[in-house]
Amino acid sequence: MLLLAAWSTSGWLPSGHAMRMALDLGLHRALEKLADTNPAKRRSLEEERDLVISARIWLCLYWFDHQMSLGTGRPIVLRDETSVRHCRILLNHQFSSPSDLRLVAQVELIAQKTQIYETLSPLNGNVNHATLSFIRRANVALDKWWSDCDALHRETMDEESLLRKILMGELYYAKLWLVCVALRGTSWDKMPFEQRELAFQAKEAASNCLNTFLTSQAYRAALRYAVHDSLVTAAFSALFLLKIANLFPGEVELPSIISQVEQLTQLLSEVAAERYALTLRLMLANLRRKLGLGTSMPTPAGAAATAAAAAAAAAASALGGTMDESGMQMGGMMVDPSQQQQQQQQQQQQQQQQQQLFGEAGFNMMMEEFGFGWPLEGGTIAPAAIPSWLQETNFTDLGLPINGSDDIFLNGPQWMTDLGGPLPEAW
Repeated sequence: MLLLAAWSTSGWLPSGHAMRMALDLGLHRALEKLADTNPAKRRSLEEERDLVISARIWLCLYWFDHQMSLGTGRPIVLRDETSVRHCRILLNHQFSSPSDLRLVAQVELIAQKTQIYETLSPLNGNVNHATLSFIRRANVALDKWWSDCDALHRETMDEESLLRKILMGELYYAKLWLVCVALRGTSWDKMPFEQRELAFQAKEAASNCLNTFLTSQAYRAALRYAVHDSLVTAAFSALFLLKIANLFPGEVELPSIISQVEQLTQLLSEVAAERYALTLRLMLANLRRKLGLGTSMPTPAGAAATAAAAAAAAAASALGGTMDESGMQMGGMMVDPSQQQQQQQQQQQQQQQQQQLFGEAGFNMMMEEFGFGWPLEGGTIAPAAIPSWLQETNFTDLGLPINGSDDIFLNGPQWMTDLGGPLPEAW
């Protein structure tokens, strides 16, 4: 049940079943029993191994319940912190595994994030001096968490190892998440200097998170097997960067942000995480249109178009000309003026039809604009399918939505049906 929940975009119910099954089996007492070194309670090797396995399962359930709650806005079910307080006993146990480092690090991080959430969430974006002081202390605590855990990883892993890269990425994402919880419900145009500074600190954290993942060959190779939470970590970092770029285009490095997001989008498509890739393409297309930028991102569905464009460019080159951005031959063979005028009129008509990505009537974007050649004639995404965090009315909100990923990424069967069938999903 836990495996089903981890690789699902709706793992709340199976994780709840798994947790109750574990409680019935007494797995929540496993760590406490391992910590009991009373000689009168000596255990056989088989009993000791069973306790270690039980402890690992319970720690996974504890982490997943908290992570699911923080990511969806639902209440935390497992509130007994004493059941995990001895988690580090696994690291020095005779049956310890290298993956225990990762498990312990996750549990310790989620404990800090839970404290952060329960402190900042009731404030609803009301950031005062006390809040800023808490955020600074939280950042220091996160740095210490990473330093302690990375020191343990460093004993057996080199700098480029997958687990150390994931650990570094989680540090940056936790710092981004910290600010997004603090800024929930706050509009950027009403931010005082302190909050604006927080927003740019979060931008740096998001950029560092993506850079850590995208520059790691081990991470790129492992993403195909990533659980839902790992995909959300990368995709939300990219979406936050795009929101910052929309709000502060003159104060950020647009080429760097666009390049990072394009790389991640292509990578997500390659691993069948199309729910996240499509959301990023939507936001990228909106940013390009808003700032008057051209499109450049290749997509899986555009392979035939890319090949056709390359053939056209090769043909133009053979004739002594070049191709401009609209695909018209420049130089060499002359273009028929009447054909050129007709093409310009067609382009103007298309621009008039697609003036607004978001508007009062909602989303009405042609799929080809963000790289998909759907079989639907004039296919569009229904306005109701656009998550609230991505809508124009909420573009100034940099905070984390109360319902988590459900308000961030394209979701639900209806929007997939509208596009001509379900998209491939990471499973």
